[in-house]
Amino acid sequence: MSVYNAIDSRCAAPRREKEDPMPILPQTRSRFAVSLSIFLLMFIPGLAPVQTAAQAAKPRFKVVAIAEAGGIHKPFVDAGRIWLDKLAKEERFSVDYIENTDKINDEFLSHYKLFVQLNYPPYMWTPTAMAAFKKYIEEGRGGWIGLHHATLLGEFDGHPMWPWFSDFMGGIRFKDYIAEFATAHVIVEDQIHPVMRGVPADFVIENEEWYVWDKSPRPNVRVLARVDESTYAPDTPKKMGNHPVIWTNEHFKARNVYIFMGHHPELFQNSNFTTIFRNSIFWAANQ
Repeated sequence: MSVYNAIDSRCAAPRREKEDPMPILPQTRSRFAVSLSIFLLMFIPGLAPVQTAAQAAKPRFKVVAIAEAGGIHKPFVDAGRIWLDKLAKEERFSVDYIENTDKINDEFLSHYKLFVQLNYPPYMWTPTAMAAFKKYIEEGRGGWIGLHHATLLGEFDGHPMWPWFSDFMGGIRFKDYIAEFATAHVIVEDQIHPVMRGVPADFVIENEEWYVWDKSPRPNVRVLARVDESTYAPDTPKKMGNHPVIWTNEHFKARNVYIFMGHHPELFQNSNFTTIFRNSIFWAANQ
């Protein structure tokens, strides 16, 4: 071999293998996959995850409402059920209705975030129901709304007064009522409380049978609104002077609110009443 060939042999560049194109890193592949998935979900119909019927039907929370079957308050109760069912459908909660306390015990109440006395008195309760409800309220296992008849406290229909429930309502006892009905102005005292959100400072309730108790619950409760007895039309001598009609008792762990109004079905045409009721549901149920 000539010297030139030897030099050429020594100086020739080593043979190089064909290089691969730039490798795709694992992180890049992951980002690409995510981006592609988002694109497909946004722009190709039918690929988005579908909510199951069970998921769609599951209520946010459950309410139990108790009301007497029949009686003079039946028109109010019937209107209340229609209104509650409509609201429940719109806001995705459920309402179960009972007409007596036979089912009420600890296990029964454990299924509900809110107990509504739609128009049911504080008597005609079984001993088991009384004990379970007391625990439900004192331990804050759920919330409570009472309307109208819930403060019919005293000895009625052969039943003794329930002292614990009287304390729950501020230590009051039923004394009298305006049987002829009267229209009156209600004055909001606590405008910052969630129950009174969106309610004017002064609103009218028509043709109500305002209760008179033996004393005002004010010293023992947080008053949210009172009735202005000077506006009774027609006027009546049946007055308390200091007359709360919406309040909450903060001495008990459960969120609770009592709304006196609740005798006639036309209340569900009164936007101030329905706003208070609606606010009470979500506040008392802690939603």
